Amino acid sequence: MNNKLNQVIETIYKNISQRIIIRKQELKKTREDITNSSNVQLLSNIMHNKRIKRRNPYLLNSSITQDIVANLKFPSTYELIWGPENERDQQLLELFFIGIEFCEEKNWDLVEHCRYEYLPYCKISAKFEHATFDKPEVEDAGESQSQANYYLYFNMKNTWARKHKEFFSNKGTKKLDHQIKTFITMQFTDLLNDFIKDNNHYGLSTFNLISSIIQNENLTNYEEMIHGPEWYAHQPLTNSEKPVADIRNEVTDAGEKYIDALVNEQREMDDFFESKYNYY
Repeated sequence: MNNKLNQVIETIYKNISQRIIIRKQELKKTREDITNSSNVQLLSNIMHNKRIKRRNPYLLNSSITQDIVANLKFPSTYELIWGPENERDQQLLELFFIGIEFCEEKNWDLVEHCRYEYLPYCKISAKFEHATFDKPEVEDAGESQSQANYYLYFNMKNTWARKHKEFFSNKGTKKLDHQIKTFITMQFTDLLNDFIKDNNHYGLSTFNLISSIIQNENLTNYEEMIHGPEWYAHQPLTNSEKPVADIRNEVTDAGEKYIDALVNEQREMDDFFESKYNYY
């Protein structure tokens, strides 16, 4: 988590520097137009993303931030640091994924139950966990899990963006790593809990249904494996004198068709599958 967070923060610093340079050029301002003479060298350091421990260890300080926002006509300190809305998505996505990693360490089941709302992952996860035969490859399960994370972001990105702006609107860059960790700690678990409540735990219910179908199939396969080829001719019969395996197979086939129909319905109806976040 810390390495990824540091990478995000480095990108934030770089983007701040670039925004100032671009806005300075657009408005044809000199450094003296932006801040007082005692801060001109500091401004130069900021534009070159140069952090000096004694003066600007977090790139910006409150005094020069006010000068930059006012004289380069940034709408707010928040937009100076995080950019306009159309540039903010990638950083919010990266922070969201850091939040997932953080929450996985604290409450893996909560994250998984949210990911089950992405039904392709719900299906492959149930098979990976319960299937005795035809278990999915680890790589396929991992790829689907990664896509499920994007599904979560797609569905929560507006709320995540709003909460992010509310938290950081009046904050600068001082101890930004600590600020981000505090934000994630305060917001992320509640965000996930609200998501699965709003969906009535549909993904988890579907996971349990798929698991029961797989376990029924496992039982038939196990009995055939234990008893050998002669099992079919000598297996117990049902009330209507049908082989038990035939009835179980009917249930399995019907269950598989139903689950495939649910997954296909989501693919056809959910806006996520036509979004830029769907790469799987």
